Amino acid sequence: MKQIQASYPKSIRECTPDQLTKWLMLAPIIQDTNKNLSNMLDFHCQLISIFTGLSMNQVRKVHVDDILNLATELLKMLAEFKTEEPSGSVSIDGKVYTFEKNFEYITTGQIIDMKLIEDVSQSPAEALAICYIEEGMEYCQEDPRGKVLNPNKKREEIFKAKFPGDEFLNFFAFFLRESETRKLAIMGIQSARMTMMNQNLLKQLSEIPNGLPGQRTSPSWRSSLAKMSMSSPISHMLRRFFGSTSTR
Repeated sequence: MKQIQASYPKSIRECTPDQLTKWLMLAPIIQDTNKNLSNMLDFHCQLISIFTGLSMNQVRKVHVDDILNLATELLKMLAEFKTEEPSGSVSIDGKVYTFEKNFEYITTGQIIDMKLIEDVSQSPAEALAICYIEEGMEYCQEDPRGKVLNPNKKREEIFKAKFPGDEFLNFFAFFLRESETRKLAIMGIQSARMTMMNQNLLKQLSEIPNGLPGQRTSPSWRSSLAKMSMSSPISHMLRRFFGSTSTR
């Protein structure tokens, strides 16, 4: 049996965004898994693999006591962390990057690029690079010739390795919370508008003769028209846009 010979984070701040994202994806799985000895050992091996960078095959060669001891240490570190509002400012290698927490001031380009991310769990640093910008600079700031001075890819590579884990978790908790609040508010407004539109439309239709003097549109026609308006392309677009909190 081998001992674990790998470095691992001793605090959440030392964790990388990639490590923490993998952990966030792993954590719910064990809750729905039969917690027998084999499954729990496999879970502990996956946990250690995430935070040490060792392959699962390498971890499985380690003595079971070392597996349990390190897994317990990592779980304690994760369990003790409590999210709070992100500071909105991080310093990496002497350079400061800031996050605009007031979403009203986020640029259109940032919104578009966030929505283009297919799976944030596969590229968390990409989302960070869109939101945290070099202090004193604009998003994708250009020089007089149109060359981007602070491309996202450069920040993304830096954030992959050095973005502080505590700010990462605080940022995503804040971002998802804000996104959910805005989604519910916008959906409420759209629902109210759609209801008013339907009521006005049905009122207008009820006043139109249906081919015979004095006849009005039947209840079945009203129901069909209401369903048609709710299944319009605009409604589909709104549900598609606001039905997900993932971002490019």
